[in-house]
Amino acid sequence: MKITVVAVVAVVLVAACAIVLITHESKSSEVEINSQLRVFGNADGNYTIDQNDLDLIDDILAGKENFSDHPLADANHDGKITEDDKTLVQQIINGDTCTVYHYNTCSTGDYVVSTQWPVKSALATGSANMLWLLTMAGVNDMVHGISYSSSSPPDPTLFPTYSKMESIGGSSTKMPIDNASSYISKYNVTAIISDKTATTVDKDSVEPQYEEMNVDVIRVAPASVDVDEFCSQLFLIGFLFQTEDACKNIAEWWIGLQNEINSKLNGVEKKTAITCNGTATTKGLWISAGTSDYVDVIRAAGGEYALDDSVLTSYSSGAYFSTSDTWLYNYDFDYIVSIRTNDWYSGTIDDTDKYESSLDILSHTKAYENHDAYVITGDAPIPLRIAYTAAVLYPEIFSEDWADSLNQEFMDKFTDLDIDLSSLHFIISYDMAYGKA
Repeated sequence: MKITVVAVVAVVLVAACAIVLITHESKSSEVEINSQLRVFGNADGNYTIDQNDLDLIDDILAGKENFSDHPLADANHDGKITEDDKTLVQQIINGDTCTVYHYNTCSTGDYVVSTQWPVKSALATGSANMLWLLTMAGVNDMVHGISYSSSSPPDPTLFPTYSKMESIGGSSTKMPIDNASSYISKYNVTAIISDKTATTVDKDSVEPQYEEMNVDVIRVAPASVDVDEFCSQLFLIGFLFQTEDACKNIAEWWIGLQNEINSKLNGVEKKTAITCNGTATTKGLWISAGTSDYVDVIRAAGGEYALDDSVLTSYSSGAYFSTSDTWLYNYDFDYIVSIRTNDWYSGTIDDTDKYESSLDILSHTKAYENHDAYVITGDAPIPLRIAYTAAVLYPEIFSEDWADSLNQEFMDKFTDLDIDLSSLHFIISYDMAYGKA
């Protein structure tokens, strides 16, 4: 359907929370799901649409509640609360085909779109983070094509189905209509799932063309590290594809993990760290800062990010550091964490090559000299990257075995993959790289 609002004024949405029970470390603890399903009709602002939303709309109509306090109650997004909103919410509860209205997450500002519901067939941009989001949401069998670059294809160990798909666009940021048209016809595709970046499936030029073809564009932020923000994206996909149960299970597990990290680090002095990713190019090695999701990984793992925004000159999410640069030496940090993709789950990783290519340019930093520079898996889903980072920063509290057990648990519970991780490793230390382990 057509975009209904091109730009929206920021609205404060108060999310209700639900309390569920989850077992971690054989202990039962309460977990609050604070993530919000940003779909109109979700009147109470929690993570699902149910009878409670109908009751709240009734209360608004009766004057017992204020519409201004519950902006998502306007199910048909027409600016007022009427019986029509109740009718649409009842259709959603019944699972009847209808048009729903929801927020798209976008780098240039979130906006409201209408989407044919439920979605049963889609195409998607194919970054690893997006493929994990789709996997975690339990919608892989409804995604019939993806776009990715030849230099970064889907990992066949983690994404066996996606790895067999040819790329529609030759890039994880492109979904050319000419290439996608045959997929749309063959699989009766009604939606494109895109990354939040406005230039991915370009919001101004390409997205309107898909909408004219009656194919909705759904934008999400699959690289979000904050558990509430990520699960808000997860619940949107789960709602649109009617796989909410799978999403709820993931949310409970991740929230439990984050609560465990936060609880065990309560009162513990924070370690300082920086992250980098990739290998050095002619410009140097990319050091994360500012808006980078890798910065958030350090913080979610209980660390303090050592770089401030003064390092940001040409980019908002980091800066290059070359062999001729010295600016990084002006900062004190306890650890370096390089987050790298490829070969971890297949067991074909070359520790020395991965370590040298990731960190050699930083060999004159104190953290490197103290052997406190590590490479961790970037192939794992985000909660596991957080767990491995916590194991690096606080080894006396979180062991590598602890992170490995979470890794295995995640794969067993939330994927169809038959992977035995007992012979694999997901952290490379200086000693491991140079045969001193």
